Amino acid sequence: MTTASERPFGLDVLRLPMPGQSLVEPDVIEVADPGSAAEPTLSAPVARVAADGSDRAFHRWMIGHHVTFGVWRMLADVLAGSGGTGSLSEADTARAAWWYDCYSALLLYAGSCTPEVYARSIRPRMAVKHPAFSGLWARDYEWVAHLLGRLNPPRDGVLKRALKRNRLVHMTVAQMLVPEGASLFKGHGGRAGNGVTDAERALFDEFFLVSRGAVTQSDFTAAMLSRLVAIRDDLVANPIDLRAEVLDMLPTGLPDMIDKLIVVVGETSTGVVGPRTHLDVDEVGIPLRRRTSLVREPMQAATP
Repeated sequence: MTTASERPFGLDVLRLPMPGQSLVEPDVIEVADPGSAAEPTLSAPVARVAADGSDRAFHRWMIGHHVTFGVWRMLADVLAGSGGTGSLSEADTARAAWWYDCYSALLLYAGSCTPEVYARSIRPRMAVKHPAFSGLWARDYEWVAHLLGRLNPPRDGVLKRALKRNRLVHMTVAQMLVPEGASLFKGHGGRAGNGVTDAERALFDEFFLVSRGAVTQSDFTAAMLSRLVAIRDDLVANPIDLRAEVLDMLPTGLPDMIDKLIVVVGETSTGVVGPRTHLDVDEVGIPLRRRTSLVREPMQAATP
C-alpha cells in the first residue's frame, strides 16, 4: 500500500467492489457487534488540495483518479444495461456518452500540472511502485472496455463522438505530461497485447489507495461526493491553467462538468441512475455553457 508519507494529506483509502459486483444493502456488510444495525459510514471530508505546486499536482493526480474509478463504475452500470444485445436505448446511449465525457474532464483535471512537476512529483512515485507502471492495469476500466466491446454504437452517434473526444484528451494529456520519451510502460518494453496479471491489477489499486470489498450505495455516494466537492473547491481557488484549445475538447466547461457530476452522483442515493433530470438526449455532445446552481459551502481542512 502507498505509505502515509506518499498519501496526499486528508485523502483516505477508497473502498470499491470488484468490477461487475453490485453495491450492497447496509445489512449485508458485517459489523463488529452482531446485535447492532449496520449503518452506512459517511466518508470524512477530504482536505483542501494543497497550495504548493508539487503537492497540488500529486493530490490532483490521486483524487482525480479516485473519482475516475467511480465514474467508470457508473459508466459500466449503464453499459451493462444492453444485456448482451449489442445495443443500448437512446437514453442509455446518451448517459454512457455523458459518463465518458466526465472521464475526459477528470483526465484533464488529474493531469493538469506542468511536465516538470509531473516528472518530479508523480512519475517517480509510480516508477517506485513498478518500473513499468501502467494505466492498463486499471481493473475497473478493463470491465468498461469489456462491456463496450459487446456494443456496436453508430459511427456518427453520441457515444462514438464521446469516445473520440476521450481518445483525443488522453493523447493530449500524455503529450503534455511527457512531451519527450516514452511512458513507463513502453519504456520498459511493455506491450498492451501481453495481457494484465492479477498482481499488476493489485499494484495499481495499492498505488491509488483503493481497497476492494463490499460497499453500500450510500458509502459509495458519500466517498464520491466528498472528493468531487474538494475538486470543485480546488478549481475555484486554483483554476486549471491549460490552453483554451485543450479545455475546449470538453463539451462544456470543466467546472460546469464537476458541478453537474455533484448533482448526478447525489441523485444516485435516491435511486436515480445517470443524468436523467439534468441531461436530455439532445444535449449530449453539444457545448453547454450554463453553470449548475449549487450551494457552495467551503470544505473544512482535515486536522493532522
